[in-house]
Amino acid sequence: MTETSEFYQWLLFIVAIVTVMLPMLGNRLLIPTFLVIGRWTRWFLFAALFAYFLKVFELSFRPDWVHFITGFALWFVLETGYNWIAIKALSRSELPLFPVFYVNEDGDEWPADKRFIELKDWLRAEKYNRLSALKAELFEGTFLRASVYESEDSFIRLQILFLPKRKGGAIACYTITTQTKSSERLITDNLFLPYGGYYPESWNICRKPLIGSLKRLLLLHHKRLLNSKLEPVTVEDDALVELNDQQRILERFNTETGFLVPRPRQEEEGKITSEGCYRLWKEMWLLAYLGKSVA
Repeated sequence: MTETSEFYQWLLFIVAIVTVMLPMLGNRLLIPTFLVIGRWTRWFLFAALFAYFLKVFELSFRPDWVHFITGFALWFVLETGYNWIAIKALSRSELPLFPVFYVNEDGDEWPADKRFIELKDWLRAEKYNRLSALKAELFEGTFLRASVYESEDSFIRLQILFLPKRKGGAIACYTITTQTKSSERLITDNLFLPYGGYYPESWNICRKPLIGSLKRLLLLHHKRLLNSKLEPVTVEDDALVELNDQQRILERFNTETGFLVPRPRQEEEGKITSEGCYRLWKEMWLLAYLGKSVA
């Protein structure tokens, strides 16, 4: 019995180390899969610790597997409660869901990070032309920064969105867009933030949050374009005008489809409807534990 207990203690210790290390490595090496695996090990660790303490302190004499499943379910309830609190806070906050961008003239377009400098050099080597540097204020002192590039043949527009991190610095997400002759918009991105809303039917979206590499994402976009047999066309709109138009289209469409509360009622009811809160909660779980989106 003592040897078995010691074995489980070491096993829990190893799982705890893995749970701590995986997110750190995922953020440092830009491997989103590590973040997903880290969340699963955290869930497993909570359930295992719950079962272990019930047994050690003799709080329950049911089988260990019952304790483990109970702990597993308890974590689901706790995280669901936390997510719903976060969603309600977002709905009532001043944070814009579809922020308005403006030209970034502050000289802070690219974060001072070796990985981003290498990415910038790679874009230059691949003959992507820089169109604009944009910025949007989320709240005082916190900004979204975007760099918009265009391929040499002008058939692909690439938006690099720099999201601020809590402890400073930024993380990049990529959105690749091709406008087609049939007015369909082919979009491939790796946005990992929960969205939960709807897209117009003419927007063919493929979201791959587990792909951290821009090169792999571009290969996927080219493959999708080839398989779709759609004829790409050049986009004449200014990058700033196009991005803000997309924001307005999404806000209007999500209001019409019932995801967002109409603006005149938002102060009283919040920004997101009950259906929208449910979709957002579902996407938070899908992204966190499966790396998938409801889009």
